[in-house]
Amino acid sequence: MISKKMMNAEEIEKNAHLFSCPVCGGELKLIDKSRLVCTDNHSFDLSRQGYVNLTTGAHLTKYDKALFEARKQIIDSGFFTPVLKRLTNLLSKQLEDKTEAAIIDAGCGEGSHLSTILLELGENVTGVGIDLSKEGILAAAKDHPGHIWAVADLANCPFADEQFDAILNILSPANYAEFSRLLKPNGLFVKVVPENDYLKELRAIFYDEAEREQDSDPTARVAEHFGAVKTERITYEFPLDQELLAKLIRMTPLTWGASEDKVHDAQRIGITSITIDFTIIIATRRNEGFEC
Repeated sequence: MISKKMMNAEEIEKNAHLFSCPVCGGELKLIDKSRLVCTDNHSFDLSRQGYVNLTTGAHLTKYDKALFEARKQIIDSGFFTPVLKRLTNLLSKQLEDKTEAAIIDAGCGEGSHLSTILLELGENVTGVGIDLSKEGILAAAKDHPGHIWAVADLANCPFADEQFDAILNILSPANYAEFSRLLKPNGLFVKVVPENDYLKELRAIFYDEAEREQDSDPTARVAEHFGAVKTERITYEFPLDQELLAKLIRMTPLTWGASEDKVHDAQRIGITSITIDFTIIIATRRNEGFEC
């Protein structure tokens, strides 16, 4: 049987045209199914799991192995299923007339969202997942082989201009100028952001009203870089048992830095359901419309 590393390497080799060198911007080619090398001889080795690190310096994140394990269990429970179904429908319509297409999940974590969506889109769609967390990309390459996984910086995305038919950005930081550069003409940009009631049961425990920060308007920021912009809101209740609640507390940034007393309070109260509240922002390249 072909190894997971080889499955990932073959996807990188077949789609090397997507990449550009993060150092000089030159074209990259996969050599001996083991390293990406550009015309100026900058070289990036594939890991033994088959992902590639295309960052140009050391980067520390708060996202560790335990967090991604908790996140995967949350995703596998069906926590995000309604929003993933809607994203899949949007992408299916966007790509329905294309014989081949490429999509990228910018801030993909351990790859579960992208992998779930790709299962419904067909073999003609190439999936690329990038994240600054090496732990997340390592898990993605191991658990979801046959796609392209890369450690990469959103401030310096290692891809050529206008290569992607769609860009996903799910509950993750964004770089709108880079996303606009990467998106093909008539391409689709889809961002998922938390709304006011997202995880409100946990917010009531971990945040006082005075402590809550007011985020800038993400829809307005998208509109600064893209043309047609519309939004949809998805809200639902999701049941929790104690084990899943513990995983959710471990996963969400809401609890980072919280005292152990507050963590125990959240578990002791016995929250039996949680509110999911997202806005999906859908946009196209400037001066272009859509039919989604």
